[in-house]
Amino acid sequence: MAEALEQLKNVRTLAELNPRIGEKVQIETRTPRGRYSVQLLGYREASSLMVSAPKKASSINEGARVTVRLMSGNYICAFSAKVLKIQSNPYPYWHLEYPKDTEVRRIRSHTRVPVNLVVSVDEYEPDSGLRHDWPVTSYCTDISIKGACVDAPVALGKVGDKLFVTTRFQVAGVDQVVLTPALIRSVTPSEEGITKVLSHGLEFLELDDETHLILTSFVYQQFLIETGHLEIVSV
Repeated sequence: MAEALEQLKNVRTLAELNPRIGEKVQIETRTPRGRYSVQLLGYREASSLMVSAPKKASSINEGARVTVRLMSGNYICAFSAKVLKIQSNPYPYWHLEYPKDTEVRRIRSHTRVPVNLVVSVDEYEPDSGLRHDWPVTSYCTDISIKGACVDAPVALGKVGDKLFVTTRFQVAGVDQVVLTPALIRSVTPSEEGITKVLSHGLEFLELDDETHLILTSFVYQQFLIETGHLEIVSV
């Protein structure tokens, strides 16, 4: 996963990245050691950063140093900050020191993340002659915003054939169903334990704006989880 992150030559400030209010922010404390998922409430350049207070961090006091990670677009931003103020009214929130320096990395667009998704594969054109028992239940083992690897017990087609792929997953706790056309780029025999399967390299085609946004959000979410930049924690 490390090669999927590109270090930027010109370090950007938090204001230049312009993260959206409500974005998930990860707070990592040192003493006691902990990692919490909170929300960005706002920020003022050269002043402070406001985030919702972690529910289970009552032992953290003002003055403690924390590591902050957040995502804006396809950039991951990380920096160290001091807890300036802990407020409980009118709701629990923290003021964090505004960062002077940030480490910013860009996620490469072809980054593949490992997944274990059940997918339904259907023929692109009715009565294409490839199979007669569509749809075929298959398993997606990795995915990117450009394509996916899909394992099936039978050949879903030959290189150059088009298919429809349907899958369901969660983005930020919300169920999403995605239907996308795909082109078979490769078909490779593979063995999973005692079961022989065929791995299909698929390229997504003709994604509409909404599907592209949902898919991109899911891939980046799984990337952050895999690299330890995000945990699924209630806030």
